[in-house]
Order: sequence, then structure tokens, then C-alpha cells
Amino acid sequence: MSFDLHAVVRTEVRAQTPYQTGPESRPGLRVKLDANESPFALGEILRGALAAELARALGDVELQRYPDPTAREVRTLLAGDLGVEAEQILITNGSDEAIQLLQMVVAGPAASLAIPVPTFAMYAIGARAMGIRVAEVPLAEDFSLDAARFLDRLRRERPRLVFLAWPNNPTGNLFDPHAVEAILAACAGRDCHSLVVVDEAYGHYSGRSFLPRLGEFPNLVILRTLSKIGLAGIRLGILIANAEVVREVNKVRLPYNVNALSQAAARVVLAHGDVVAQHAAVIVNERERVLAALGAMPGVRVYPSQANFVLLRTHRRGDAVYADLLARGIAVRNFSRAPQLADCLRVTIGAAAENDAFLDALAAVLGPGGDT
Repeated sequence: MSFDLHAVVRTEVRAQTPYQTGPESRPGLRVKLDANESPFALGEILRGALAAELARALGDVELQRYPDPTAREVRTLLAGDLGVEAEQILITNGSDEAIQLLQMVVAGPAASLAIPVPTFAMYAIGARAMGIRVAEVPLAEDFSLDAARFLDRLRRERPRLVFLAWPNNPTGNLFDPHAVEAILAACAGRDCHSLVVVDEAYGHYSGRSFLPRLGEFPNLVILRTLSKIGLAGIRLGILIANAEVVREVNKVRLPYNVNALSQAAARVVLAHGDVVAQHAAVIVNERERVLAALGAMPGVRVYPSQANFVLLRTHRRGDAVYADLLARGIAVRNFSRAPQLADCLRVTIGAAAENDAFLDALAAVLGPGGDT
């Protein structure tokens, strides 16, 4: 046979490389700090009576039936918590699906998308796979958002979609809210009409949100997720926007996109937000402790973070530091070869013992002078 796969696969797809999620489980891996997961397992979050409540909720799921296609009960719970109408919420299979749906809505001839870089890789990966041109605007050396530069690119590019991770991943910082406001205003003006997506995946750890501005900006879309608060396994994302925007995005959503077990688990956890908030506070305290320890370590430059991870740059070659940490059973995320992130590693904030193990291993890898 002479079948040519390249003859049927689109050029944009052939040019892509798969999203890398970090090392697979391997012997000797004892601390996993590479995926921005919460260190608190579901059983810890829902201990005691709450665990029994979860078991009942999952046990009541009729697996022979399709799930609620609109996740009505989850949306109702969220609407009450967030102070919006249920019609302003779309539940998705992780926030990755929300990103993809938004890109599907705007895709078409000459469509473009604008992002600062570095940022979450899936914004560009998904767009390019759909043939959407990606306009990348480099962040400043300290990873702040250069509003004037970004606005100038918007005026020239006129994208249909803008993504701003807030806090940004992998840098961990919150962009100046005034810069975000300026972008929102510019993208709803006479010369530019763009949906501006403020991705608040790490909002539990920043304590900041653009949600109160939703009524002010009709082009604002906010993304949330349960993945960073101990529920990464259920893949549940949340899109919040003007009801008209939600209706349009809902047109390209696959039916039954969020399974019944995930919806049941989410309903239980969302009813106990106080427990989630307590665990987020623990992680924030650990983040500040880790930032202080890294700031005092020779051979390391650490960047401010408002997320559940920290970004650091080592004086020693980042690839080598990553490999040496992995050899000691510590998995972190290696960004050493990404643009503007030479010799940078991203480290999730884990439980106290995990963070101590990482700090000890990094000190050993870098040596007394920080550069051996």
C-alpha cells in the first residue's frame, strides 16, 4: 500500500508537537511538583462526614443514563457562589475544553488570536491546530505585561480572541489590573472587537478576580477550574461570561461533555467551599515559605508568585538541574528551552514535607556556591 497520511492531515496539525505533561510515573519518583496540582487528595478534602456524602452522591449516579447535558445543578451552585446568573455559566471538560470551544467560535479565514508570551501553551497549540494565526507579544524582562506594546499589537492585528492568564502560567505573576482593563476597553471599541479571556485557573491562590467587572465589559470571559484545588482528576472547567456569549459558545459544545460522576463530585465539593479555602490558605503560606527559602539560596533567582507554583532561574544549566532533581526522585517542570525562560524551572507548591524535600534536593544539586 502507498497510503500517505500527510496527504490527509492538515499542515497546521503536522507542524505541531504534542503538549508535554512531564515525566510518567517511574521508580524512585517520590515528590511530584510538576503539574500545579493540589497536594491535598480528595479524601483529605472530604474527610469524615463529607467523605460519606461524596460516596452517597457517586453511588446515586445512574451510570446507564447520560449525564445532565447542561450540568444544571453545578451551574446553580456556582451561580450562587459567584453572584451571577446560571445562564452566564458554561461547564466544560476542564478549562482546556473551554479554551478550545472559544477558539472554535472565532475560527475562520484570517482569524487571529493575541497572547502575551511566555504563557500557557494550550492557547497557541489549540489555535494553530484550527488555523488561527497567533500574535505573540513578549512580556518584559520581569514578566510584567507591557500594556502599550500589547495595545499597539491589538490595533494592528485586530484579533478575535485574546487570552490573559491571571495569574500567568508559568511565571506566576498577576499582570497590572489597569493594563488588563485597558485591553478590555480597547477590544470593545470602534477599531477592535475581541473576546478577552481572563483565565483565573489559579484564582484560589491569588485572591483576585475580574468577576466584579463582568457587567462592565460585555467582551469579558472568565475561566475557572477545579483542577488546582484538589480535583484535577474530575476535569471540570467553568466559563463565565455575558449570557449572550455563553449561548454562542454553547453552540459548539459537544453534548454530554461533562460526565455524571464529575458533576456529582463537583456538587459535593462546591457545597463545602470553606474546606477548599482552608487548604488554599495552607498552600499560600507554604508558597511564601518556599519563596523565602529560594530567595536566600545561592545560585537561584526566584520570581514573585500569586499562584500555587513558583518560577525560578538557576545559574547552572537548567536541563542539568532538572535531570539531577529527577534522579533524586523530585519531579518539577522544565522550561529551560522555552523562549525567555532559559534555565527556568517551575515548581508546584506541595505539602510541607514535599517542599522541604525539594529545597534540600535543590541545595544539594546546586552545591555550596550555587553553581556547581
